[in-house]
Amino acid sequence: MEIKQDQPCKLNTISAGASFTAQTFSGDSWPEDLSELAFKECRFDQVSFTGHMLQESEFEQCVFNDCDFASIDFRQVKFRRCEFYDKSTEQGCTFKFAVLQDCDFDHCDLTLCEFSRSEIYLSRLHECQLTGANFQGAGATKTIGNRVELCEATITDCNLAYANLGGSNMMEVDFSGSRMSHVRLDGANLTAAILVDCELHNIEADRVTLKQADLRGATLSGLDVRNIDMTGVKINLEQAATLLEELGLEVT
Repeated sequence: MEIKQDQPCKLNTISAGASFTAQTFSGDSWPEDLSELAFKECRFDQVSFTGHMLQESEFEQCVFNDCDFASIDFRQVKFRRCEFYDKSTEQGCTFKFAVLQDCDFDHCDLTLCEFSRSEIYLSRLHECQLTGANFQGAGATKTIGNRVELCEATITDCNLAYANLGGSNMMEVDFSGSRMSHVRLDGANLTAAILVDCELHNIEADRVTLKQADLRGATLSGLDVRNIDMTGVKINLEQAATLLEELGLEVT
């Protein structure tokens, strides 16, 4: 069932399996848990998704203005070329405490969005604008039972300039090709993370954990290795010279 623009509808009329094109939804709360929905070129103004579940659904070229995704549970939801940032108010959407498992964000604008304490296990963010986004205390892990901790997520070729990853658990996350200048990494766990070809200019990295991380090809200027455990970190020869200079050694 596809509902087009000349058939206005409310969110509370949505049923599983429905699809929508060029619809505007405003000021409503997301209905109960749903699945297999499709939205294309739709607009959501001040819609609250808080506390609900959505599975196996797709949003393409949609705009989310001042929407609340706090504490949602999204599984296998795909966002393509969607906007979560309102340039006129300079405000992003909030995903605080959200569970985003096995979700895709492809070419989305997530500038200044709030992801603090969220879970992004198995999710993929590719070529997204994440300038100033807040991932403080967020995690890309899932605990099975009391002991087994699974780690996996990808944030590749994204713009993370001025983002806050302080206190986050990003073990084994693939950040390849991302711009991470001026990023705050204080207390972040980046054990075995992939930071290949990342820009790491002027980062704040007090108490960051980088053990076994792959930093080959990354720009490392300003990284104070005296305060970081670099055990098992992968770098190339050119980077080694840069790090030695940071320690006050003259490389000739």
